[in-house]
Amino acid sequence: MRRRFASVAIAGALAVAVLAASGGCGRKVPVSVADVYTVRGVVEKLPQAEGPDRDLYIRHAPIPGFRDEHGKVVGMRSMTMPFPVADGVSLAGIAPGDPVEFTFAITWKAPAGYQVMRIHKLPAGTTVDFASH
Repeated sequence: MRRRFASVAIAGALAVAVLAASGGCGRKVPVSVADVYTVRGVVEKLPQAEGPDRDLYIRHAPIPGFRDEHGKVVGMRSMTMPFPVADGVSLAGIAPGDPVEFTFAITWKAPAGYQVMRIHKLPAGTTVDFASH
């Protein structure tokens, strides 16, 4: 009886943890990471503390090794994108116009999504190459 209760309690706790990690506030949260990319860009807009627009907008450099949902390398051109930011990632000291290097994770499996996992400000004057090669 105790063993079964412990198993049920553990399963319940895991279910709550998974739901909390994957469903909160309508955020896109990769559960099973398919790909991770580190890229440079320039911050265009910081997330709002309140309201619907809680994404970080970054104009990023091209990502030549970007893979689609089938694993095929298709590349991604430079563009400005909204990036959800993972819990615990600090944007302290980062402002619009700052050059940054960031790592984002993307998954194509349900629930599909992507988010910034790490970001750091580059030295002032750092040039980001937005040209496709």
